[in-house]
Amino acid sequence: MKIQKTLSVLAIASAFASIASAQQHKFEIDAKTFGYRNVASIESVADFETFTGKTNGVTGYIAFNSKTKVGSGKIVVDPKSIDTGIPLRNEHMQSAGWLDTTKYPEIVFEAAKVQAIKGNDYKVTGSFTLHGVTKKITVPVTVRYSAAGPANKAAGFEGDIVRLTTKFNIVLADYGITIPQMAAGKVAKDVTISLSTYAISK
Repeated sequence: MKIQKTLSVLAIASAFASIASAQQHKFEIDAKTFGYRNVASIESVADFETFTGKTNGVTGYIAFNSKTKVGSGKIVVDPKSIDTGIPLRNEHMQSAGWLDTTKYPEIVFEAAKVQAIKGNDYKVTGSFTLHGVTKKITVPVTVRYSAAGPANKAAGFEGDIVRLTTKFNIVLADYGITIPQMAAGKVAKDVTISLSTYAISK
């Protein structure tokens, strides 16, 4: 009887340990802490013009367990802050005919499934919302974890840090964005989205 009770206690303890090990730590994407280090960009390569729009307006969180490699998260980009290097082009990009940033003030990616591939590389499936349209997409993601310690302190940060990078293509028409005739050949039908962001758990 005592042996059975002992085994039951051990089984319960083991179950709690497994749950604890699977818990994800929440890392905040803090614009104030990382500032210019957080960069989201959109690149258009068309026949007669190539341009890249960039922004540091990235917020959200990454939930991650470096041991079990389980994760989730939500990343929000402010489209009004995207800078293409030309003020007039910025205005056009934010207008109702393009991103319509007044009506749709956020670009959002929310992870639903994370699959570890090898090392720091993952395949992440989730919902990507742009221009008020949400699509399910799967993208390659690299996540690098840095535990709190001398290296982080030397860089000026207190706490655990993760860096997330990804790069993928989307078709503008899939998100209800139609290229007008006057911009034909100057804006690509499919564009490249890139993200490099840091998040911290204090």
